[in-house]
Amino acid sequence: MPAPIPANEPERLAALRRLEILDTLPQRAFDSITSLAAGICGTPIALISLVDSNRQWFKSRLGTELAQTSREEAFCAHTIMEPSEVLVVNDATHDERFHNYPMVRNGELVFYAGAPIVTSGGAALGTVCVIDSVPRELDVEQRNMLKHLADLAMELIEHERNRRDQSEHKVEQIVKGQQIVRDVLNEGRDMAAFIDREHCYLFVNPAFQRYWNREPQEIMGMQVQDLIDSTNYRALFKPSLNQALAGQESQFALELGFPGMGMRYLEVTHTPARDGGEVHGVVERTRDITARKQSEQQLADAVKELQAKRLANRKYVYSVSHDLKEPVNAITNATLLLAEGAALRADPVETRCVRIAQEASAKLSRVLEDLRLYSEVDISDMRMKPHTAHSIYARAITEIQADLEAGDVEVDLFVTGAVRGDAPLLCLAIRSILENLLSSAQRQGSVPGDSLVVIRSQEELFTHRVDITVRRRGPLPTPSTVAAADTAGRPMSVRGSRKRAMNDVRELGLGLSIASHIIDLHQGELQIELKSDGTNCYCVILPGHNGAIELQPTGPAA
Repeated sequence: MPAPIPANEPERLAALRRLEILDTLPQRAFDSITSLAAGICGTPIALISLVDSNRQWFKSRLGTELAQTSREEAFCAHTIMEPSEVLVVNDATHDERFHNYPMVRNGELVFYAGAPIVTSGGAALGTVCVIDSVPRELDVEQRNMLKHLADLAMELIEHERNRRDQSEHKVEQIVKGQQIVRDVLNEGRDMAAFIDREHCYLFVNPAFQRYWNREPQEIMGMQVQDLIDSTNYRALFKPSLNQALAGQESQFALELGFPGMGMRYLEVTHTPARDGGEVHGVVERTRDITARKQSEQQLADAVKELQAKRLANRKYVYSVSHDLKEPVNAITNATLLLAEGAALRADPVETRCVRIAQEASAKLSRVLEDLRLYSEVDISDMRMKPHTAHSIYARAITEIQADLEAGDVEVDLFVTGAVRGDAPLLCLAIRSILENLLSSAQRQGSVPGDSLVVIRSQEELFTHRVDITVRRRGPLPTPSTVAAADTAGRPMSVRGSRKRAMNDVRELGLGLSIASHIIDLHQGELQIELKSDGTNCYCVILPGHNGAIELQPTGPAA
């Protein structure tokens, strides 16, 4: 389906060409916007997209290596149709406008939200957008933040164009009678002045006069240090003017007070003015960036507020977990006393009930500890180190050894290779998967001594894959049989498999939700495959870690 075309398409493309932003090099300021967008919306991908006549090109990209796509496959081509609205597509697979797009069909693009980047004339040039491979929703605050980021991107684009103009627009001729091209100074809203080698003002434009609320004759002939306070002159203006007089353009920012206008944020550029190659003075251009600074501050305040809310939520979960520890410990201690009494009376029913209570209290205590650890999960707090993969899985098995022994469950562990990650968190993820498998086996009527947990790693390029499954005891299948079975049961698309896995996690509860979140934080994937016998096989895929590492001691595997 052809992409929709805005009614002002010629004017829009003309504005895009005039700004000369297409195919420019990456810049940190634009990358900061995509980083903020991804953090605010919680998505792995964020882009600053500019829609050209037949393509969309990414000025900044986070989470993807794509530099551009065709306009016909661009969600942003739809976003620019409504310059004042944020376009949110919660699930593109159910949207008739997008469900046939190739990236939607293969599961790479399911969620999309974009805020138009709009010029002062109302032309939508592109978007600040976020993308995920799973369905999502945005609240009102997140939508507003995307709008603010799009406005900031527009200011940056215009700012970069103005800077290029200033750099390219040198004073072409300075007459020895100290004349300059006056229209260069008089045009525009920015303050402009010509300063001689003695740091005296020879000419100022109308904007300069308005800010200082002085007549031209009052300023011309005045030295810079007589107009600017001595602190700012010595620290900023004097070194910058001397650098420009030496032949090099200089730029700095400051906050300065003006009569009748109060404190303003300024960006000052000093450009050498040459005549026949010799520098005769300096052209000073001063741009008022107060509005941009205020927008940046509002954005920073909003990000700070979001971080505070996230911290409050983590503290709440931690507090709930901590407060429930005391009654759970009381139950545990009480069951110990009951167990002693039951042992003396040798009542099998009473003994069985006490044992069930002990197992339940131990499991609840472990769940509370998992909640505490999960509440502290944050990508900035993760202690990422290289580990042997075997040590992670062996540690997880050791932590549920009591459950394995109670069910007379054997574990066949054969995991090689190395991964980079936070060991306690990865161990929690693996343990949650194992507990889910054991619970599933019990629900399917497995009797003690009948189950075998099989954990096998597979060599894959740049990734470390481990398959975890439960089956009935018996002779192990041959490697060729295992490979054939895995090939037959494995989803054709890894992206599609990940989408199905996330749906399963929502149905299977807290344990797998924790595991999935932790693995996602490690830039990995949790896949769930349904075997022909009705059991689940969990596939943990993590980025591989090349290079030898020291083998860390572990407990018994099983």
